[in-house]
Amino acid sequence: MGALAHKVVLPTRVKDKVHDAKETAQSKVGIVRQHLQTGTEALQDKADGVMQEARGVTNQALAKLVPPGVGRISRRRITNVTGTVRRRPVPVAAAVLSVLMVLGLLIRRNR
Repeated sequence: MGALAHKVVLPTRVKDKVHDAKETAQSKVGIVRQHLQTGTEALQDKADGVMQEARGVTNQALAKLVPPGVGRISRRRITNVTGTVRRRPVPVAAAVLSVLMVLGLLIRRNR
């Protein structure tokens, strides 16, 4: 009878251990998810702060580069040019390379 009782109790203990392990794993997964959520929010906040700082620095650089009322180039025109470069980088790069090649040929001819 003792051997039969042992055979009945063993599967129950195994099921209990598996259930406990499952609960422990689910608990740890929940903790990791919470840490990831918190980390993601902190990272997003940091990225937003860096973006704002970059905009401020860019605006300061533009203000120093082109003071208001000086020359014919306006801040709006510079902003338009930078927007065009960002929207169409390949044609702009091709144009810059073409200008550099022409300048290189002109410099070689003058030597």
